[in-house]
Amino acid sequence: MIKAKYEVKDGSYLSLDVKGHAEYGEYGKDLICASVSSILFGFMNALDELQENVEIRQSENRITVEDHSSSSTVQNYFELVIIQLKTIEESYGNFIKVERK
Repeated sequence: MIKAKYEVKDGSYLSLDVKGHAEYGEYGKDLICASVSSILFGFMNALDELQENVEIRQSENRITVEDHSSSSTVQNYFELVIIQLKTIEESYGNFIKVERK
């Protein structure tokens, strides 16, 4: 299962931590993992383009993003990503959980 946890304080997103595998399909053909990966890599690439004070940590099975900026654009990106992940969860809740810390 993919577990996505995000932290909000005073109405601002502080972090997003996504880890695990959906195990929806065979390795390399898992549509849920591919969808989540696409969303997260687009998010990280967009953050890189902004060059804001955002920390991104990536390992084989985990991506963590922490916002240390005061950028409204970064906040909008966080919101968009969380909405996208929740949309996947609505249809495939046995394979992905999105929750607030």
